[in-house]
Amino acid sequence: MSTLVAQLISKMGLNDEPNVLEKTTELLRLVELRSTNVPLQINEYGKIVLCADLASTLLDIGFDKEQALKLSGLRKSHYVNNKRMFEKLLDLNKLPSVNDICVQLSLNEVARKSEELLTLFKDIASNTMQDADHPQYAAMAVFQACRLLKKKVAKTKIMPFSNLRPTQWQQLEHQWELMIEKHYKEINVATRLNDQAEVLQEKNNIEKKCQMHKPEIEDYEKWKSRMLATAEAKLKQLESESGSQTSL
Repeated sequence: MSTLVAQLISKMGLNDEPNVLEKTTELLRLVELRSTNVPLQINEYGKIVLCADLASTLLDIGFDKEQALKLSGLRKSHYVNNKRMFEKLLDLNKLPSVNDICVQLSLNEVARKSEELLTLFKDIASNTMQDADHPQYAAMAVFQACRLLKKKVAKTKIMPFSNLRPTQWQQLEHQWELMIEKHYKEINVATRLNDQAEVLQEKNNIEKKCQMHKPEIEDYEKWKSRMLATAEAKLKQLESESGSQTSL
């Protein structure tokens, strides 16, 4: 069994990941122990691959689900159903977070935007008494973040995290698109207006400072009169001094 586990771990590209082999083996033993009264209609390949999948999630390591599905020898629906059963047996059936989904699908660059959208949804849901902690919302937040950031990802990779049927997913996708169109764009517009107001205020402040330090330009006629008066005063002074010297 240990040799087969190591071989499948290697084929899934997890050979160099620390602790994956040990964690997968640990989960396999627990599944065997806790399923004595629960008939598992799944082959050994399927058990190992599913435990490797769960181990990767627990260790926050990216996991190639398409390759895993091929190696498991299971149909997609059987894979998903058995994974849920394993999670229950191992007490791992926690709600997947945005971070969990992004790590597993190597979408770390959309994590921040996903959290932003999920927070927006929760704020709206709190006003409608809607349960916002269902895994479908974390999955949809990641999907919509990918759409907004133009990150190409197959919808079929994200949907399994939602536990929704295709028709349910489609309905939720439409709801979120309407929410983003109405609320998210309003927030962006308000942010841009605030930014523009701040820029305008800063510009006004700079102009005021410049005016405070700007030297006043004297009117030409006033300057001319002042200069003539100064010159005339100096001339009189010179004449007075000249007269005093002559008398001596």
